[in-house]
Amino acid sequence: MAVGVLEVLAALVAIFAAVYYYMTNTADYWAKRGVPFLKPTPFIGNSLAFLLSTEFRGKVGQRFYHYAKSNGHKYLGVFLGRRPAFIVCDVDLLKTMMVKDFQYLTDRGLFFDRHREPLSAHLFNLGGPEWKSLRAKLTPTFTTGKMKNMFYLVRACADQLDSFLAAETAAGGELEMAEVMAKFTTDVIGSCAFGVEANSLKDPDAQFRNMGRELFTIPRWRAILFVLGETMPPLRRLLPVPLLSRNVSTFFTSTFNENVRYREQSGDQRHDFVDLLIQLKKGDAIDPAIMPAQAFIFFIAGFETSSGATSACLMELAHHPDVQDRLREEVDRVLAKHAGVISYEALQEMTYMEQVLEETMRLYPALALLPRVVTRDYQLPDSKSVLEAGTRVLVPVYAIHRDPEFYPDPDRFDPERFTEENKRSRPHFAYIPFGEGPRICIGLRFAMMQMKSALTVIMRSYQVTPGPDSVYPMPFETKGIVTRIRGGVHVKISKRQARTA
Repeated sequence: MAVGVLEVLAALVAIFAAVYYYMTNTADYWAKRGVPFLKPTPFIGNSLAFLLSTEFRGKVGQRFYHYAKSNGHKYLGVFLGRRPAFIVCDVDLLKTMMVKDFQYLTDRGLFFDRHREPLSAHLFNLGGPEWKSLRAKLTPTFTTGKMKNMFYLVRACADQLDSFLAAETAAGGELEMAEVMAKFTTDVIGSCAFGVEANSLKDPDAQFRNMGRELFTIPRWRAILFVLGETMPPLRRLLPVPLLSRNVSTFFTSTFNENVRYREQSGDQRHDFVDLLIQLKKGDAIDPAIMPAQAFIFFIAGFETSSGATSACLMELAHHPDVQDRLREEVDRVLAKHAGVISYEALQEMTYMEQVLEETMRLYPALALLPRVVTRDYQLPDSKSVLEAGTRVLVPVYAIHRDPEFYPDPDRFDPERFTEENKRSRPHFAYIPFGEGPRICIGLRFAMMQMKSALTVIMRSYQVTPGPDSVYPMPFETKGIVTRIRGGVHVKISKRQARTA
């Protein structure tokens, strides 16, 4: 019996020793490469909050960034769990890495499984030649001409937003605008990317919106599972646990495929994203199995970028009535030139609105930490240090956007930062809400079109003020990789006061 107990104890000690070695054998990784680094804690690395998703990852990155800059470093080696990560803390180096030396950092290094979870095999996750080929094929969807052709679909959703707000403001009270904007963007992307009328603004129990809620409701286990994919990819690949629920995966896949079949049989065309994918399919230029994934990432990226930024913008406008008044004056002036019609051309003339949105996305970038992975050994410029293939690279977007070197009084909302003169006065890579270089967000124009459409509808007919439940400054949600406001965005929307002569 005693021998049996000793054998068990010996086995446990051996297992612990093996696990300890695995979790700590990278601790000297950065020291060996001559990269300034933070000493890791065994099993945890440099941030337990990052691993457990108990703190907004933008704040975690901001601490790394401030430490590096305060010590005169252009970059910093850190550890997320056992996995080394390279934090870029200099915007000139960032430009070099993301543009001039892009061939060394082509991929994001995010986990996906095209067999067990086909919707994960989308443009954002793909890498290498497959990404490059697909990117080239999808880019024509987002030209100015295609945006103009698609705008009638967006405008129809904007009209529904106007009707929704008219009914809600008649009842009085406060609105949670993150949810309202989520419904609007769900309708827009449902129409443009899936070819269906989602009716989220009309129907409080719309299936498309319910699936969106389920998709972006992130339980703690799911957040940790995602972090596991970032910090220990080999272990994540051994776990047959999908990030998406079966309901969500089945709904988005079947909705897209059913509409494709209908279009192919009927010959209907809408000048939308579905039409492009069908054309690629006819030319054997895309694997039909990954077509739903491309519409799905359109939904994820467009939804979060637009709904989150627009609702955050409305909270800022509620607390900055002078900015709101100036924005409304621009909307009135431009629409008067276009016979009161919200057109694609009218939106392009709203330059102050662009400043307002750019300042919002500075403060609330959709991705607080932008991921990359070194795809082949890369010697850092002006250094003997080499980043080996597979090294994780993180761009602290949130920290760069709030760096007082580029933005004095960085937490203050001030659209004047984005006049043409002020933009020329700072490095281009000090503002990267959509990323930059060859992997810049493909849907940038579409996102701006969505946001401008919603803001134009609201500024034309309504006023935004803080509500009883408004929380300002707005707190960040800690779970997930996309920036979200915790507790929602509560403001009061009321009918605009008639102007007096």
